Amino acid sequence: MTNTTRGYKVTDAERKTRVGIAVKNFDELKKKTIDKFKLSYTPSEINFQTPDGTRVESDDYFQTLPAQTLLIWVKSGERAETDAELLYKTIREVNEEYLNVGQKVQEFFTDKMKSKVFKLAEVLKGIDAEKVKLSNRVDHPEWFEGLDTRAKSKEEYMFRRAQDRIRTYYYKTKEDLLHATHLPADKLNALLTELQTKLKLNKYNGHLFDRHAAIGNSNLKPLCDSMGKFYCDGRWDKRACLYVPKHSINPYTSREERIIFQTWNLDHRIERSRSVIPNISKALLSVGQMIYKEEDSLDIKAIYNDLFTVANLRLVHIICHDKRAHVTRKAGSYLIT
Repeated sequence: MTNTTRGYKVTDAERKTRVGIAVKNFDELKKKTIDKFKLSYTPSEINFQTPDGTRVESDDYFQTLPAQTLLIWVKSGERAETDAELLYKTIREVNEEYLNVGQKVQEFFTDKMKSKVFKLAEVLKGIDAEKVKLSNRVDHPEWFEGLDTRAKSKEEYMFRRAQDRIRTYYYKTKEDLLHATHLPADKLNALLTELQTKLKLNKYNGHLFDRHAAIGNSNLKPLCDSMGKFYCDGRWDKRACLYVPKHSINPYTSREERIIFQTWNLDHRIERSRSVIPNISKALLSVGQMIYKEEDSLDIKAIYNDLFTVANLRLVHIICHDKRAHVTRKAGSYLIT
């Protein structure tokens, strides 16, 4: 754990009260939150998430968050509305007749959520379209409205958002593997260290959302075009997005589209939890038990690619995000033989 004290902004699910809390680690954050908000819960009974819905579940991940990050505490088992969901409510209030179409507002958070988000994205198309080329905070301040960030440009902010998504995959992978039973500790720790070293070297693949990433380095290929427009890659079992026109979004255009971009997923075609993690575990056990020849080793490159790169990740609109088991996509053995 770090010995450095850093300040964070903490609020409740309704975002009515916001307080500053200075802590050294995640456990201390929980304890001080309980004290500041005068809660009757134990530390194990509260969780934290960021405004975009990312769960903060371990000290390792917490330590990656910069000072002054806004964190939302929720009771264990519950969740707070994301910025995108709050935006929907706001727009609904000012445009009720257009968005209501005879349905109750709570249906937005049921199985019809995808169609509501699609409708919302359609409503927002064209907002501030002329400002898409602007980059710096001073030139387009409303794009940065409501953000707890020191980023001076849209590209810097989007770079960090891509990093956040990749970091989340790393720490979820680490947590899953550390909770697995009978894995050889030395091999597992060596794997985690190597993966994190490679991620740090590649700056946690922040270039994926940075429209200017290729300037000066043609090897860095963002998922968007030079203007910042992203296209849906389609469902995991399809070659491309089958909708006409293909789902697209440009979060560089406006604050609203930036928020809606939170609902787009970086989806693993070969599922991380159902396929990649189990096969990593099998490979670690095989190496640890010396089932294979001594020169055999883990295929770190394949593991890294399946977890953190576009070799296995695809960006998908919420309508094309299928959470059912990806039964026809299976991970390899992750062993070099």
